[in-house]
Amino acid sequence: MTDSYVEVVVHDEKDKQGKLTNLGMIFLTIILLVVGFLFFQILILMIGIAMIPFTFVSIKERYREYEYLLVSGEMEIAVVKNRKKRKTLKTYALSELQVMAPVSSHRLDGTHGNPQLKTYDYTSGNPDHMVYSMVFNSGGALQEVKVEPTEAMLEDIRMHYAGLLYTN
Repeated sequence: MTDSYVEVVVHDEKDKQGKLTNLGMIFLTIILLVVGFLFFQILILMIGIAMIPFTFVSIKERYREYEYLLVSGEMEIAVVKNRKKRKTLKTYALSELQVMAPVSSHRLDGTHGNPQLKTYDYTSGNPDHMVYSMVFNSGGALQEVKVEPTEAMLEDIRMHYAGLLYTN
């Protein structure tokens, strides 16, 4: 097999609850500070001041993106938090790939009925993006990995594993 390299970065847009939590913390901090100043409530003011660093940390920790690296028959999936910290989540050998198809494809019907199938979602959560499922038989366990591949990634997989990639 020839060496190949494909990198895909996908911004995670699924964290709606985190966005609401951030707005709630900002709103609560502002309310505590305003009430503490207006009514000369030292305890409320101190709590508001103490919440400022927690609010900033909460806001900073919300940015997340997934990175797929396809290098010479291996696919590494990593998460990048706050554009600084990179952590490898999983590495899959493409030789263990059973099937790769769009999530809505009937080609995945046989795997979705398996009770031992574990699903990992590494997508942006945006319904407009094309999401593919990759089913691996890794370590004797079936794992479904949802990704958003680019055309370059699909072409690389098609070049090496043509019989396992479906686009319908």
